[in-house]
Amino acid sequence: MDYFSGQQGSMEKEISILMADLTGYTAMTDVHGGASAARIVNKYMEIVNGACSGTTKVMQRVGDQVVMIADNTVDLIATVNQINALTLEQNHFLSIHAGMHFGSVFIENENLFGSTINVASRIMNIACRGQILCSASFFSKVPATHQPQFRPIGSHRFKNVLDEVDLFELLPLSNASLLHVDPVCHMHIDPAKALSSCVYNRSTYHFCSEHCSQLFHSSPGKFLLGQQ
Repeated sequence: MDYFSGQQGSMEKEISILMADLTGYTAMTDVHGGASAARIVNKYMEIVNGACSGTTKVMQRVGDQVVMIADNTVDLIATVNQINALTLEQNHFLSIHAGMHFGSVFIENENLFGSTINVASRIMNIACRGQILCSASFFSKVPATHQPQFRPIGSHRFKNVLDEVDLFELLPLSNASLLHVDPVCHMHIDPAKALSSCVYNRSTYHFCSEHCSQLFHSSPGKFLLGQQ
């Protein structure tokens, strides 16, 4: 579908929108530097571009954050499930967290404007590692055949949003809760390929490198405090 057909590059339209971010990207960049960050983002964009289903289109990218739109919810659900699955397959990579919303946006020269964008961003920002959340507005457009893929998680009040937003979680296709995550740089690790491991407070932690292992041993509490 051509979103801009006959509109001279601008139009107002009701769309489904997805915003997805890499969890722990800042921590990973701090630990491993810009070259690793570039490698991760380049691979992430390769995954995102290859995962687009049906009418889904990548509209914007800022660092590790992508904004995608589609003219129906089913295409976005298929897309985000594929992105999630493909990122989880990568060793020494980062998981995503994402938010989906439905509403009216103004599109001009492939830039998006309006409160729909802000709400989608806020939903994404409260999602945890591997979690994909959506608004009731998005869920109401999901066909009945796909609604069992979601579970309600209650309402949430967002800053500068007038009304509370009822939220739903897209249930994971794979058991991401069993994922091993390097507590220092937040990359997920295949234990069989971990370069270092240790037991701390009766929990086993795996590391992508000796550098992460050394940082953890120097101050374990620093990296475990508030970890998602």
